[in-house]
Amino acid sequence: MKNLIIATSLLALGTLGAVSPALVHEADCPYCKLKLVQNTNDKDNEVVVRFGNKKIEYRCIYCVFADQKKLTGDLIVYAPSEAAGKPVLVRRTGGNWTAPEGTGFFNAFRRHQECAGLSRTFSSKSAFDRYVAANNVANAKALTLKEMLAEVAKAN
Repeated sequence: MKNLIIATSLLALGTLGAVSPALVHEADCPYCKLKLVQNTNDKDNEVVVRFGNKKIEYRCIYCVFADQKKLTGDLIVYAPSEAAGKPVLVRRTGGNWTAPEGTGFFNAFRRHQECAGLSRTFSSKSAFDRYVAANNVANAKALTLKEMLAEVAKAN
């Protein structure tokens, strides 16, 4: 009987482990309500906000900035960069936003369905230039954090 309980428990845990990662990505963005775009082997797409003991995933950096009034207190945004697994850390402390020196923001979507690919964060201007060239984006402009925040505020 004891072995049956242990085997059943292990089977249940194994099944839960196999299912739960897929469920994490089946969510909608809390701001735009579109499906979150999953990371790939060569490109991160998930924007993660951590504050206190909470973690929220957004579809793009634009959505985070547009939804910021709903997020209380200090927070850290793990914004996908040009390198998979190496996010740019954008912070809000005491109501003030900061990003590492040289960080560039890109906000060129016309329809929100394009936001995951056209509203991104880059660790440098050269990384931004490479992304724009590889994705054939016309008239792209790298924005500073201040410019990005102003652009989002103007649109909302």
